[in-house]
Amino acid sequence: MTCQLPPSNIILHIIFIHKGKGHRNILKIQLYTIVGEKYMQIVRFDDSHTAHVVALWNKHAGTEMPYKPFTEESFKQTFIDNPHFSYEGTFVGIENGKIIAFANGVFKREFLPHETHENTPGYLTFILVDREHREKGYGTAMLRAVEAYFKENGKREIQVIFFNPINLSWNIPGTCGHDHPNAPGVDIGGLGYEFLKGHGYKERTREVAMYLDLSEFKLPDKTKEKLKELRSKGIEIEYYDAIKHPKGFDELFDNLRHEHWRRDIQDNLELDDPHPILVASDRGKICGFAGPIAAEPSGRGWFCGIGVDPNYGGHGIGTTMFFMLMDSFKEVGAKFSSLFTGENNPAKKMYDRAGFKEVKTWAVMGKEI
Repeated sequence: MTCQLPPSNIILHIIFIHKGKGHRNILKIQLYTIVGEKYMQIVRFDDSHTAHVVALWNKHAGTEMPYKPFTEESFKQTFIDNPHFSYEGTFVGIENGKIIAFANGVFKREFLPHETHENTPGYLTFILVDREHREKGYGTAMLRAVEAYFKENGKREIQVIFFNPINLSWNIPGTCGHDHPNAPGVDIGGLGYEFLKGHGYKERTREVAMYLDLSEFKLPDKTKEKLKELRSKGIEIEYYDAIKHPKGFDELFDNLRHEHWRRDIQDNLELDDPHPILVASDRGKICGFAGPIAAEPSGRGWFCGIGVDPNYGGHGIGTTMFFMLMDSFKEVGAKFSSLFTGENNPAKKMYDRAGFKEVKTWAVMGKEI
């Protein structure tokens, strides 16, 4: 988010112009200042805007915002090809024929069990205004356009959170091009944090992004001792094997009540060549998992999650699996690991012990509408 509040001497009017069936609706923004009248048109994004939006994005990427630059193809993959994307919720701001602003909001169109359109929020992805056109109220106008879209579609809450199905990659500070594939909220060091607070968005939690150079990781002796201890209790930490673990993952995810993980693991197992998954196995019954384990093109070790059956808590299984996961990343050729966790999450101590360093703090924010 890279917008600022309008100065107090600007009066903002939003006019919704309905062009009739078959024509695009136009939201025309009129700004009246002391020196005269200025206009910015807000229109819904279409494919012809892609190159201009990418140029606008790349002008600010890596300087005042941490996000990675786009190519036209990567923009298309991130936004347009996403099954939750809608042209109706994506806007550009035009002044004197030039695109100077971009905004996107989405809501889910595919649901996990127990999710519906009614009980899921709208997700604010981004508001961007060219730095040369700020202090005019344009950021506010773009935000209002997205909020109006959510209201028109029956949404009662907007969130800026990691559950947004459109993921924006960002560069990890102090590294040679290492990146993280999604943002867990609003960068508290960026302009968007104060902008959203000024427009009624409340900070709900904080997420800390953490980074580990895997070349510096070594499996601790305590982990090796814990593996022996667990083995003496009949619990093995090993790679999933359908023959060795015939009951699969369903009971584990039922007990964890985590449908995102269930879906991700199922999707992985349906691949022609599935990525390996670490499991904690109690005589063949899966009581914990970590993975899937893969190395992304950037060198990042990827996994969807790590979880232990609540009935097996207190044995150190989760911590042991996490350290084994880092060791497995090295085996598949990963160069680094990155993750985010709640600022006050007790698990952060485990990440600290593994050698992870804090690199950025994000705020999860929301607003009732």
